[in-house]
Amino acid sequence: MTRNILLALFSLTLSCVHATESQLTTTYQPLNGLGSGGIFVAPVTCHQWYSSSVAGPISFISAKNVPPTDNPKEANYDLNVASITGLKFSTSDLGDPQVPLTMTLDASKFNLGKSGLNRKEVLRASLECLRRCTTSERFAKINLTVKPPEKDAQWLLKIVDEFNKHDRMKVFFKPTP
Repeated sequence: MTRNILLALFSLTLSCVHATESQLTTTYQPLNGLGSGGIFVAPVTCHQWYSSSVAGPISFISAKNVPPTDNPKEANYDLNVASITGLKFSTSDLGDPQVPLTMTLDASKFNLGKSGLNRKEVLRASLECLRRCTTSERFAKINLTVKPPEKDAQWLLKIVDEFNKHDRMKVFFKPTP
């Protein structure tokens, strides 16, 4: 009995240690082209503190991106248009192969503000980031569900439906020159 309790505690300790290991992971983000005036999709390295989930790169699509600069007064500008406009991606994946996978886009706070960005380009570029993060067989066939704001539901749902029907091995968004 004591042996079983000790084994259970040891196993629990190991799982807690593994779940909190940090690592570098790569995601893709739709970045503001600054002077170019457009949006481009770029690979971004992130520090993932809790790396128990294989779906971490999906949640990082919406993370702030404040790159290093030689002008400290300008170092606080978020370049990630998904983050700026309030788009949030998430999955049900917690590292458990028994849990059915789902992917969700929470667009309920989608707002372009005074950014001057094109709303369809922002959404398409963000979905291209998701496509690049989900090319593995495990994610490639999972449909994205969306929580749209009422005012944007019609056009937003149409683009997400197009994304769900799209071959994930092919590019979904190409930046305008």
